[in-house]
Amino acid sequence: MRILSIVTALLVAFTLYMLVMERDRMLDFARAVSPAALFGDAEVSDGAMAPEAAERTEETAPLPGAAQAAVPDPDAEETGAVRVMAMRSEAQVVDSAVVLRGETAPMREVEVRAETDGKVISEPLRKGALVEAGDLLCEIDPGTREVSLQEALARLAESRSRLPEAAARLAEAEAQIPAEEARIAEAQAQVPAAEAALAEAEAGVPAAEASYAEALTRIPEAEARLAEAEAGIPAAAARLKEAEARVPEVEARLTEARAKVPEAEARLKEAEARLPEVQSRLLEAQAKVPEAEARLEEARSRIPEAEARLEEAEARVPEAEARLEEARARVPEAEARLEEALSRIPEAEARLEESSARVPEAEARLLEARAQVPAAEARLREAEAQVPSAEAGVLEAEARLPEAEARLAEAESRVREAEINLRAARELARDGFAAQTRLAAAEAAFETAKAGVQSATAQIRAAESGIEAAKGRLEGARAGVETARGQVQSATAAVRSAESEISNARAGVTSAQSQIRNAQAGVQAAQTQIRNARAGVQSAQSEISNALAGIQSAQSQIRNATTGIASAESQLQSARAGVQTARTQIENAAAGLQAARSQVQTAQAGVRTAETQIQNAQAGIESARSEQQSALAGVQSARSQIQNARAAVESASSRVEGARAAVISARSQLESARAGVLSAEAQMETALAGVESARSGEENARAAIQSSEAGVASARKEIERLQMFAPFGGLLETDTAELGALLQPGSACATVMQLDPVKIVGYVPEQDVARVQLGARAGARLVGREVVGEVTFVSRSADPVTRTFLVEITVPNADLSIRDGQTAEIAIEAEGAEAHLLAQSTLTLNDEGALGVRTITKEGTAAFRPVTLVRDTREGVWVTGLPSTAEIITVGQEYVTDGVPVQPSFEEIVR
Repeated sequence: MRILSIVTALLVAFTLYMLVMERDRMLDFARAVSPAALFGDAEVSDGAMAPEAAERTEETAPLPGAAQAAVPDPDAEETGAVRVMAMRSEAQVVDSAVVLRGETAPMREVEVRAETDGKVISEPLRKGALVEAGDLLCEIDPGTREVSLQEALARLAESRSRLPEAAARLAEAEAQIPAEEARIAEAQAQVPAAEAALAEAEAGVPAAEASYAEALTRIPEAEARLAEAEAGIPAAAARLKEAEARVPEVEARLTEARAKVPEAEARLKEAEARLPEVQSRLLEAQAKVPEAEARLEEARSRIPEAEARLEEAEARVPEAEARLEEARARVPEAEARLEEALSRIPEAEARLEESSARVPEAEARLLEARAQVPAAEARLREAEAQVPSAEAGVLEAEARLPEAEARLAEAESRVREAEINLRAARELARDGFAAQTRLAAAEAAFETAKAGVQSATAQIRAAESGIEAAKGRLEGARAGVETARGQVQSATAAVRSAESEISNARAGVTSAQSQIRNAQAGVQAAQTQIRNARAGVQSAQSEISNALAGIQSAQSQIRNATTGIASAESQLQSARAGVQTARTQIENAAAGLQAARSQVQTAQAGVRTAETQIQNAQAGIESARSEQQSALAGVQSARSQIQNARAAVESASSRVEGARAAVISARSQLESARAGVLSAEAQMETALAGVESARSGEENARAAIQSSEAGVASARKEIERLQMFAPFGGLLETDTAELGALLQPGSACATVMQLDPVKIVGYVPEQDVARVQLGARAGARLVGREVVGEVTFVSRSADPVTRTFLVEITVPNADLSIRDGQTAEIAIEAEGAEAHLLAQSTLTLNDEGALGVRTITKEGTAAFRPVTLVRDTREGVWVTGLPSTAEIITVGQEYVTDGVPVQPSFEEIVR
């Protein structure tokens, strides 16, 4: 049996599949197995039909209804058309009422809930009582709320009293800005002058260093000359000693010559008797000849040396003249430096006066800054005194937070309980075991619990905002402390800055004095240079004089040497004459007397010669002394040059030091000016910080005022929440809270309902919602009566479950006879529409799932037309979307598609 059932089910499923999914193939198969397809184009007459074909036709003829319509007609098969049943329908105007079911509802209904906690002190009102808008429903004991309000008002007054002080501090801080800007401008104006002085001083350093280097280069030259002059002293001293050593010899010769005169005279007397003696004298005279020749050679050898000294002395003259010109050329330069140094003195004195003038101003600023310190310290103590009260406010606000959190937890537990009750009430109402009032009460309890959660959340937020406000006051107090500390630090910094300005001014005075001393040192150095230049001129003139004296000394030496040569030649001739005389005496004894006389004359000539030699020796001594003096003068000149060079080095070094001191002074001035700029900028920053601090203080004061105003508003709002009034006139659905009852935020006080006018609520299907217009007249049938009103609301959003739209109708209810929740049959006026009345079996779906019917076109083919349901009645359904007259397939529409030829069999026209 099971197998048979399974086979039957499979056959039915296959048949349905073939009829629905493979309909086109089935039709093609039906056409393929038709007699025309089986027997070709041969014509078969009714009388001559074969018995088997007649029997087959008889078997298929009595098929009724749809099966009969679907049987292929031979004529239709010849044209390829499908036989169907059809009807001609004409559109008719349907009535204009939209009918639906609904229920009554109050116009307004609200459950008045407490927004704060406390004990009820008002007498209760009983349910059913009439109330007007603004009537007192419940009143809660104020408790300490008035005290909180007074405390908030006191804080507000305190905060407002601080605002003028903060504004005065801000004005005072802003008033210091222009003075600080002027100081910055003044300090910045001093920087270019200091930079120019520094550039000028730095420009003077290379010239001073060049002079110093030039003076240093002169020292080796002067030292070389000194060494050369000192090297000439021993030679001159040796010559002096040599000349002095010759004097005794020459004097001895003179004495000898004078002694020889008596001897010659004696010899003259004894000449005749002492011939051997004369011969010995002859030998002696011959022995003197080499000595005289040696002296002659010595005298001749001195001539080149004297000529060399003459040339050396002449060569020194141009050099000494060049030095004289150089020394004379230095005089104008030294005088120009003297003028430059003298010109710097007034400028340095002006700077000294300027720096001295700054000292009183800086001292005044110092006194002003010191005077600001006690006020800043007093503000600091005042700000520090405000911190403990602000911290106490934070602790008080934080202490309120746990209570608010506990209320929130309690309210959330009530929400969960109310949600459970609401779900239970909905389940019971769905099953019909609970009334709508119980469901509404559960929903109201759930909303009350939600309101309690919101109220507890609001209390937590209020507590958190109180904590934030207290923290803001604490931060404001701490910011005031920091501001006061900043003011103390600013005042201290101002004192330090004023002291720094005094130090800078005094440093400027010292620098100006140093510049004056440097300028005076420059004057002295210039004067020293002038003296050195003049000493150089005198030294050069002395060198020229020494050179000229050397020339004269050399010329004297040459003359002395020439005289010595002549004397030596004379001595040589005398010696030769003595020899000749002695020979003559020997040869001519007779001429002895004459020879003796000649010897006497010769002796006298020897005396004269010796005297001449003494004179020559003395001249040599004078020449040697002159050379020694010349050498000493050269040494003195060289030493003078060295001293002049060293004096020039000292002067140049003094100029370099002066230039460097000027650079240091200029840098000190520049650094002082920059330090003044930095100090002024620091004071400006301090003033700006003071302004920001004062603004912060003012903002804190304003924030404190706003916080206090918020506290006052919160306290007043809390007092306002103590009384709950009726929002509109109506009936009390419940009793108000009992006297002495403890209400929490969100607890119900009473439920007020407005029933005049009353609403009738219904839900319109989506096919009719477009016909319902606002203001349309509507009627409702209640139990035992009918009422009339108008449509006041049509929802724009469909219910997500039923896909219907809410419609509200307002009906007068002056006697309050219509109650909430009564059922009603509603009829709403709507515009009439042309529609076709069709059997439900006529409707079909296309491949896209759209609802419609299949019609017959003028060409005799099937066509799908979508329709819209207007109304469903017992006679059929009213649809729109078709022309006024339409041929609609009623049987066989499932076996044709768009464009398929059909052969309809029409029913009577439905009017």
